[in-house]
Amino acid sequence: MLTDEQPYFSVIMPVYNRAELVKQSIDSVLRQTFQDFELICINDGSTDNTLEVLSELEKIDSRIKVVSHENKGRCQARNSGIAHAKGKWIAFLDSDDFYLDNHLETLQNLIRRFPSFSGIATELVFEDRIRDHNKCRYYRDFVVLSLDDFADTNPISLNQFCYNKASCPDLLFPEINILAAEDLLFFRMFSNRYKILKSGIITNFVNTHENRSVNLISPELFVYWNVFATNYFIDNFHVPEKIEKSMRQYVQLVISNVYLSAKKTKEGSRELLKVLKYPSTYRKVLFYKALIKLFIN
Repeated sequence: MLTDEQPYFSVIMPVYNRAELVKQSIDSVLRQTFQDFELICINDGSTDNTLEVLSELEKIDSRIKVVSHENKGRCQARNSGIAHAKGKWIAFLDSDDFYLDNHLETLQNLIRRFPSFSGIATELVFEDRIRDHNKCRYYRDFVVLSLDDFADTNPISLNQFCYNKASCPDLLFPEINILAAEDLLFFRMFSNRYKILKSGIITNFVNTHENRSVNLISPELFVYWNVFATNYFIDNFHVPEKIEKSMRQYVQLVISNVYLSAKKTKEGSRELLKVLKYPSTYRKVLFYKALIKLFIN
């Protein structure tokens, strides 16, 4: 039960048309072995009975707080959650994924053990396999992530991450309905100020169902928003030239893989040619993944 005292964690969950799945995600939070939290569910203009499901759950457990507004997208929904958050640390969970029971307890133990870090992350699994990392070092038990890491890959997701709200009270997502890569943009904004400690302890489960937003977005929109997110960060933050080049190289490799996966050989080949000017391209896993797709196509 919540008291007037500040909760340790505020878990932010944007929800849009997830009436069939959101209860399972919320249950995974309520089952945490560390119980000092509030769960803020933002109903982002759902058109099914999501709001009714959330309202019933809110009546059952006072740690659940439901905020409802018109559809604005994940970025603004998360900003709304952050604005309502009373916790010392902000955590995130998508409304179709799950925390393992140890998630918040693991984060709290890491926070106590490494008090100099304002951002902490754990590891996750997709169904029955660990997240696919492009660098071997991300499989280590403890890794310190900086802006360099987020320049040429995205080694963590929002579900794995929490941050100290007092360290960056003005840190928010852009007030734009970004349909893809908004998590990478947020991590770049955060790591532009602070380093993140990542542990290899598995505490998250990704539900890889067919209606995941990443499965519903078209290749063209996925490409557009990845380019947008990269340009937004470069245009609005002071970025060293080396990191800017890494970011542009990375997004072109991502784009080439997306197009080639969608059997758009002409578009994928065009983007792949652009990255040949970078000597480091030939050391990138994404480059060889794209080549394999090109030959298969």
